[in-house]
Amino acid sequence: MLLGVHADDEEKAETVRRYGPSDPGHISTVLCEVADDREAAVRRLRAAMPGWLDAGLAAHVPVDGRPRPNRDPVAYTEELCGIHPVGSADDCVAKLAESARRTGVEHVIMMIEGSGDRAEENIRRIGAEVLPRLTSRLPRR
Repeated sequence: MLLGVHADDEEKAETVRRYGPSDPGHISTVLCEVADDREAAVRRLRAAMPGWLDAGLAAHVPVDGRPRPNRDPVAYTEELCGIHPVGSADDCVAKLAESARRTGVEHVIMMIEGSGDRAEENIRRIGAEVLPRLTSRLPRR
């Protein structure tokens, strides 16, 4: 099961409890932005995300006939920055490891283009500074 970027750890953990574990496992979607510190990462996302979120949220059409949710793109950016691995490499490693522990979900896909044209740098930093450090931090089953 793919767990959405909108859900925090508590909601993801509840969904996993409700539907049960699976093999090879559920997948958690996260926003990940690595910078020298949390303030720089959040500043980048605040500058870029509301503009493209506004267009994307306006185009969203629920497939089950529900009314389209009204989300403020600035507030949604703040919400996503608060629940996802956004900050220094240390911040991101800690958040990803804690999220895996709390939810039981170790498979993650990352939205890495939140800051726009910095995606290539973000991918490089995630690959060099975050992912290699996670193996030893993930819970063992």
